[in-house]
Amino acid sequence: MGEDFRLAMLPFTKGVYVNTPDLSIKNWPDAYFSCNFDRLMEVKAKYDPKNVFNFPQSIPLF
Repeated sequence: MGEDFRLAMLPFTKGVYVNTPDLSIKNWPDAYFSCNFDRLMEVKAKYDPKNVFNFPQSIPLF
């Protein structure tokens, strides 16, 4: 039900909030970060190379 509701709301919203992880979102990088995902992976590699700040849907290392 959650994913159906999220998809129904897409025309009226600009994505989802990263502070409320939803493991049912299949394409979560796009939903949370949109066109910024590649740049955020670069920042992550530079400032958190040991992946200290991580959670199930955090920016991954390369």
